[in-house]
Amino acid sequence: MSWDYFFGLDKEDWKQLFDFTENELSDLGSIKKDMPRFAFLVEQLQAEGFQIIPINSVDYPKSLKDNLRVKGCPPVLYTKGRVGLLQEDVIAIVGSRKAGPISLRFTDNIARKSVKEGKVVVSGFAKGVDQQALNSALEADGKSIIVLPQGIMTFKSGFRKYYEPIVNGNVLVLSTFPPQAGWSVGLAMARNAYIYGLAKEIYVAESDVKGGTWSGVVDGLKRHRKIYVRYPEPQEKNANLKLIDLGGLPVNSNGLIIEAVPIKNYPDDVDSTERSLLELLSKGEYTSKEILIALNLDWDSRKMTTFLKSNPNVKVFPGRPMKFTRNESVSLSLFS
Repeated sequence: MSWDYFFGLDKEDWKQLFDFTENELSDLGSIKKDMPRFAFLVEQLQAEGFQIIPINSVDYPKSLKDNLRVKGCPPVLYTKGRVGLLQEDVIAIVGSRKAGPISLRFTDNIARKSVKEGKVVVSGFAKGVDQQALNSALEADGKSIIVLPQGIMTFKSGFRKYYEPIVNGNVLVLSTFPPQAGWSVGLAMARNAYIYGLAKEIYVAESDVKGGTWSGVVDGLKRHRKIYVRYPEPQEKNANLKLIDLGGLPVNSNGLIIEAVPIKNYPDDVDSTERSLLELLSKGEYTSKEILIALNLDWDSRKMTTFLKSNPNVKVFPGRPMKFTRNESVSLSLFS
């Protein structure tokens, strides 16, 4: 059924054919009334050289559907540049906006190596690791996808800066948000999932214990993605070792997998606490309070619940109270 035909139907037709709820019917009715404005916006986008890729298009990237499943995919992509880059091998290099020189050198190494292997580097266009990944790829005559934390029509300065590589087919600019939406922290956080979703390979240059990189990697590990994490130098203060403990694959400065050495730069009790926790959870299902009592930990229940929910090796049973147990498929690298 074409969209034209679908929106030509009335409320009763929709109800009989699709069994929509009243809320869904109300939403569809509102959209139908707003169609003239949407049509004008589409004409404006097309006149300015943008392309609109709905989820049912052959141009929609298969990697997004494979990695995020259809329910987690954005229904529409707004792009400018060579759409064919979405079907090539894509690699993501992610990390902090305030990444240090060691992390930036790692990013440069991985980006240039990927270009030699004919891969496309995806970037979120933030400062730090994102910008380094993009610039290194282009300096090496490679190709890149920029995933915006804003609407595509608000990226005017970026289009001027990258006009030549866009025209030459080396850069594709992509947004999943309403075309006229401005930058916001919320959109920047939401954008991260699509960077990970587009990539077949994910490399972590540097992560804090919270923020977009951390949440994206933890989510990826929960989805059983292979994520390569730079093994940090002894003097560094970041969460890379923690991500390796959670199942990330440790790599050296050239992205080659190495055997992790037990160097810690986070509190000494974390390692033993997680070990005891997983040993307990392997025996059954427990609430946060029961875990605290069993392990004699001086934490409050909220802290324990947050800790458990963010750990990809812990299975969560929703309810009141929430219960937790150990995942059947725990990463082999954990506590090895």
